[in-house]
Amino acid sequence: MGRDSQKMKVVILGAGRRGIRLARHLVEENKDVIIIDEDVDDVNNAMSRVDCLAVTGSGTNLDDMREAGLADADAFIALTGSDETNLVSCGIAASEFKVPLTIASIRNLSYGGSNGVTHSLMGITYIVNPSEEAASHIYQDIERGIYSDIISFDTTSLVLYNVYVEKDSQYANRSVRKIRQEIKANFIIAALNRNGEAMVPSGDTLVMPGDRSEHFFHLMLQKPRKIAIVGAGEVTDFLIRKFTPAQQRNLILIEKNKDTCEAMATKYPNVLVLNADVTSEGIVEEENLSSRDLILCLTDSDELNIITASYAKHFGIKNSMALVTRNPNYIRMASHMDIDSVISTQDVTVDSLKKFLHGRNIASMHSLFDGQIEAFEYEVPKTGRIVGKALKDINMRGKGIIAGVTKQNGTTTIPGGLYVVQTGDKLVLVIERRYAQTIQELLD
Repeated sequence: MGRDSQKMKVVILGAGRRGIRLARHLVEENKDVIIIDEDVDDVNNAMSRVDCLAVTGSGTNLDDMREAGLADADAFIALTGSDETNLVSCGIAASEFKVPLTIASIRNLSYGGSNGVTHSLMGITYIVNPSEEAASHIYQDIERGIYSDIISFDTTSLVLYNVYVEKDSQYANRSVRKIRQEIKANFIIAALNRNGEAMVPSGDTLVMPGDRSEHFFHLMLQKPRKIAIVGAGEVTDFLIRKFTPAQQRNLILIEKNKDTCEAMATKYPNVLVLNADVTSEGIVEEENLSSRDLILCLTDSDELNIITASYAKHFGIKNSMALVTRNPNYIRMASHMDIDSVISTQDVTVDSLKKFLHGRNIASMHSLFDGQIEAFEYEVPKTGRIVGKALKDINMRGKGIIAGVTKQNGTTTIPGGLYVVQTGDKLVLVIERRYAQTIQELLD
């Protein structure tokens, strides 16, 4: 909640792809958003694409920052392409305007701590490194198992599985309540997408042919062990350091730049580093890549990553993943190219920023159905408003659903209406994004 109004006020520095995407999400959550950028064309583009105010100005100029509304802002997020500008502007927001929450996007690790979060540097609340965020997301997917159409979370064995409802499906033309009664399995339909419109269903909602539904259920996923990585950029560097030395022995790194190969081989002696071009004829057979459980395509080229991830599946590699850094449109293409997962640094970074904005009790967060639905983990604090309440008495009807609970002893369940929320419970919530502010106030 804002200091002078009910709406949370967020100022975003940088009208690039990340800034616009984040602004659109926050506006749909009913937050008051202002974008500031030095480029007039970028400012005009932002206002044409997002229903918010955008102003021309510098993040290092006090007058421009004041005009952008920093004096009564609840959060300031710096997303320009310059680390220095992001740091200085966040420092100004924290020191001169006393903004409670400041977040800077930083690529140079020397500025922040190893986990990307600092509470001391220039008064900045959080530092987010896009490459590290992408690497963390990839590593978590690997640890939980790589499966297409499946979304997993940090602290629970429950997963979301995307189902397309065919005409003859056992779900078609039945209410959500009747489906759960008739199908003898412990699951819940957490979200539906019908003709591009997403919703969190109630028990009376009819599931129709052509719907896409997100099912919540238990699934033990098999982790890939033998992994091939193509490309030795920043994301790869962050990723490899997350593996134990024993796990690194099962990695093959393919990089065409000789100097980069030598540097990576010295830094990670347990990893087999190959100086080769992945597009060269015969490399799959020569290096026996078809025996790999997973290929990660992490070069600086979106096109090469997509092509390589798709091509590798035809040679027997079980799973493939591609990194997209510039063109998010490739994500929609991936499902037609037999690629198991496409990681967008832009989407992953925006999800991390939203997680910080939603509060310290939020863990992993995922956007579904083009961002209309959000699924996230929430750890219930002692002061939580829902502590001691049964789920049936928590008024989330039509706005969201508590789809899973992981208790402090590690047991996970899909709860019924009589379940009573306890301090320390980790809840998985699926909500319509337009009700995010309402749900946040309900929880905290």
